[in-house]
Amino acid sequence: MANLEVEFCGLAFKNPIVVSSIEPTNSLEGLKRCVDAGAAGAVVKTITDVPQLAALTRHAKYAILDQEGKAIGGKVPRSYVFYSRSGYSTRPYREWAKPLREAQRYAEDNGAHIIGSVGAGTVDGWIEIAGMMEDCGLRMIELNFGCPHPSLMEGTRAGMLLGQDPELAAEITSRVAEAVKIPVIVKLTPQVKDVVEIAQAVKEAGASGVTVINRYVGFAVDIERGRPWIGGPAGVGGPWVRFLTLRWVHEIYTKVGIPIAGTNGIYDWREAVEFLMTGARLMEVGSVLMLKGYGHIE
Repeated sequence: MANLEVEFCGLAFKNPIVVSSIEPTNSLEGLKRCVDAGAAGAVVKTITDVPQLAALTRHAKYAILDQEGKAIGGKVPRSYVFYSRSGYSTRPYREWAKPLREAQRYAEDNGAHIIGSVGAGTVDGWIEIAGMMEDCGLRMIELNFGCPHPSLMEGTRAGMLLGQDPELAAEITSRVAEAVKIPVIVKLTPQVKDVVEIAQAVKEAGASGVTVINRYVGFAVDIERGRPWIGGPAGVGGPWVRFLTLRWVHEIYTKVGIPIAGTNGIYDWREAVEFLMTGARLMEVGSVLMLKGYGHIE
């Protein structure tokens, strides 16, 4: 078998496939299944200290649409639109310590990594949760600057709102990077004028790498019933969006020179190769895993 090992931010990954921060990584069992399926790593469903952000996941809504904007029933084709609205981990962050330690041990025994994901409501919260993850043995942390979307959390300075402000993004990145000894990567949002500017800002603030890129905000209409799918604006992803994602992978690779984990638009090995050729070192897969099952990783 070919040697697929890659290096990312100082860590060795047995292959370039990592499961992104999604519903299947919201539990110890789900994290173990990602490892069992052959993933080189799995990003924990974003852990937060803001109850409202967790509540969004309890009321998550999804619509899988075809090219005509109609709901897909049965077998999911290679081209689809993953339209959904979700939030952060439903488990209170203080209850994550034991599962994280066990997940990390399990991953290490199988040559994989568990990557933490943080989305807090205050600077102290970002630092505290990141520190807890480091204490649990995790060797990398991802800061979620891409989700949730502003319209879902009015009055909360989190997710995309952080990722749209280079100074605020840099401040959070700097404070967390100074507080822990493990690599800190930042998941960027595409909902800005220039993603390169944000990538440069977090790099200068101490980020070891970036994840490119979170989903776009869209609005899908069910014309048969005369109303929006799942009630209104939501995140939009799927294989079709990779050309937009690859643009930013290329821009950041050539202009910023920071290690990149590519995500949003990967269906199978073909897209993974495209991301590698464009400049990504790792590929984070999400929606396709939820639709096709853990076996799709292999």
